[in-house]
Amino acid sequence: MEAGQNPGVRAQGRWVTAVGQVLGNFVVSLVVGDALQSTLVGARNWRLWNWPPFAVVLGLGGAALLRTPEGPGDQFLWPYLLIGTAGLIALVRVAGIRGPAGAQALASALSVALAVGGTVWVEQLRSHGEVDVTGLTTVAPSRPLVDGERLVVAVDGGPVRTHLRLVLGVDDAVPDMQSCTPETSLALRLGGGSNTVTGVRSGRPVDMPLGGARDGLRVTVTVHTDTGCRMNVFVVDAVLHG
Repeated sequence: MEAGQNPGVRAQGRWVTAVGQVLGNFVVSLVVGDALQSTLVGARNWRLWNWPPFAVVLGLGGAALLRTPEGPGDQFLWPYLLIGTAGLIALVRVAGIRGPAGAQALASALSVALAVGGTVWVEQLRSHGEVDVTGLTTVAPSRPLVDGERLVVAVDGGPVRTHLRLVLGVDDAVPDMQSCTPETSLALRLGGGSNTVTGVRSGRPVDMPLGGARDGLRVTVTVHTDTGCRMNVFVVDAVLHG
């Protein structure tokens, strides 16, 4: 026994520590419950606990991939990234990498949440994502046009969307005898609409609101070029979105 140390003081200190532990366990039991506390403590050693979230993530990811609509691939980057991250987290959990029980439970919940978010995003793109409809367009008349003449670009088919992004190309009908493309512009008006987009150059995208979901689109195009020039007008790209 060290000099000057009272045995009664040491005994009192041990008693206070024991009481503190009992009170601490009692408070934890009141807050999280005995069953949940026991589950969290043993979760790191119970690998079966990791399989249900992994199965959910795998199922949601597979469903999202199967239900991916057609359209430009870049619009699927973020939902695929969410699903891929969810799968990676779930795979790490199944592999049994150890860590604090609370962190493991949070990782499982996060993986499921990310998978749900990616799947919902894919479903949103099915209804509002971009769809390439260039192959569904027709141009009439298909002959070369002179200044002031008009043609109609028709989009028949494709999903219902609220906007059309159209890119038209213009080139010289007789390139050996004229060079009118740089000075040629187009004016576009959606059929049934009152707004006209003017000064459109070859290759410039024009985004036109459709005034609500609709199909069977008609866009009237007026050619503005120098006198004597004959121009070919064609569709470079047509995308429905929104």
